[in-house]
Amino acid sequence: MSATLKHVQLGELKGKSMDGSVQFLGLKYASLKNRLATAEFVDSYGSETTDATRYGPPPVSPVGAIHREFGFIQHSLPLPEVPTHSDLEGLNLNITVPVNKDGVIDPNAGLPVYVFIHGGGLSVGSSWYSHYDPAAIVKMSVEKGKPMIGVTINYRLGVTGFCTSKELREAGYNANNGFHDQHTAMRWIKKFIGGFGGDPDEITACGESAGGLAVTLFLCSKEPLMMRCLATGGTVLLFKPISESVAESAYQKIIEAFGLADMSPEDRIDALLNMPMDDLWQKVPTGAQLLPSVDGDTVPGTPNFQTVSSQEYSPSFIVPGRKWCKALMVGESKLDANIFAYLGLDARNPGIAQKFIDSANTTLSSHPEVAAQLLSSYDIKSDTNDDDALLSVLRFASEISFYAPARAFAQGWPNTPDSKLFLYHFNEGIPWDGRFKGEAGHILDVAYLFQNFNEHLDDAQLKVAKEYAEDFIKFVNGEDPWPAVKSGEGGLGAKVYGPSADGVTSRWVADGDPNKIGRDERVLKLGEMVGFDVVLEVFQNFVQRR
Repeated sequence: MSATLKHVQLGELKGKSMDGSVQFLGLKYASLKNRLATAEFVDSYGSETTDATRYGPPPVSPVGAIHREFGFIQHSLPLPEVPTHSDLEGLNLNITVPVNKDGVIDPNAGLPVYVFIHGGGLSVGSSWYSHYDPAAIVKMSVEKGKPMIGVTINYRLGVTGFCTSKELREAGYNANNGFHDQHTAMRWIKKFIGGFGGDPDEITACGESAGGLAVTLFLCSKEPLMMRCLATGGTVLLFKPISESVAESAYQKIIEAFGLADMSPEDRIDALLNMPMDDLWQKVPTGAQLLPSVDGDTVPGTPNFQTVSSQEYSPSFIVPGRKWCKALMVGESKLDANIFAYLGLDARNPGIAQKFIDSANTTLSSHPEVAAQLLSSYDIKSDTNDDDALLSVLRFASEISFYAPARAFAQGWPNTPDSKLFLYHFNEGIPWDGRFKGEAGHILDVAYLFQNFNEHLDDAQLKVAKEYAEDFIKFVNGEDPWPAVKSGEGGLGAKVYGPSADGVTSRWVADGDPNKIGRDERVLKLGEMVGFDVVLEVFQNFVQRR
């Protein structure tokens, strides 16, 4: 069933009627002259009615990647009909707008808006993924008397999103196209959301995993891109921007794999722009790092624990958003790093224990006592069996890559009435059969948040999902879902969700004591010994085989 909205700027839009909302799908926010070009703002759809009842094409990425993501969650959902990916038409977004009691959209409602930035390691993912669908949580917001609008966006990934080199930049092609796309989408939403009944001054950007990294990078913009921000399962400390030399090395590997190495720069770039679209994901060699690089714009510098956890201004990594963002929410899951098992650590077996020991000792060669403490704290020995050793490495990675960064943000945020921070810890275990059943794994939090798995949850699990979503709805509506962190007042107070298996729906822990929130002090003690950046380097070097 369709519904029509006469948008004051975009003209007549035909959307898809849902239970309690209308979805406008595949709205193009930017156009591209070619697959590597700067996104150009779209501000008109012409005089004809725009059909927005179907998803637009996603940007180029591996086909079928959603099934792997369902594998991480350990449960699947039905898939919508989606066009094949496109190198030029993928910059589109989807807007879910609640209807009033009469079943119509009020274009003057002035509702708060959330914009979700998907994860996927900046190489896979799309706004159409079933578990991100805003319809259920938008309906819930209406039922709670706090209606809001939900938006999901696409942005370029992989080669077209994050490949860069000196010759590309000299030819006028930006680094970090994917981040530039995200910024363009946020500006488009701010300009046009009013015609959908949204408030352009009440926008919350939220992201998970690489999306969490992205929205925390939004805070580096001098231009206020949102009013509030939520990052879960990832922040700017998830992985460092790659250096110029690493970016050049990745580019060389790619052009060699594409058979372009012997061409002139001009011919090579022309070939990149015109080669078969599927080569852009099928032929990319393993080991070519397509990750963010410092561009002085979307990525102004290299963040570290010291700059993030300090409230002092640092010219090496400026965060203007500390002044213009009214509230930041940061969350992490107890075994967020289980994602790394699938993304490469499984391949380190057999013998992962000794490989980790060797790598840790090398990284900490100047601090042998810290290496010994780390290995002892996580019970990693040469004779530890492969399964136990992998799980111990994942617990270490979860604590240094997700838990410690969430704490660092809480410590470094202004924590004033005009700039609040809300901290939470997700301890709900994966409820479905599979490898990590019972563990609070990566992506499960957003699977719970958006209410799309509710029919597959028991009553206790459903209570966790609903309370988590209710708190999110309050946050988007400008309310304090629980007490904000207060600097220098006895710890980092936090909300804890689950585990429902232990009879816990949620609880507020005023002092943020690790033992009370279901975490361990071991990584905090290691950070005190040698600094958190050095401890993080232990894991990152191991992942990169150093």
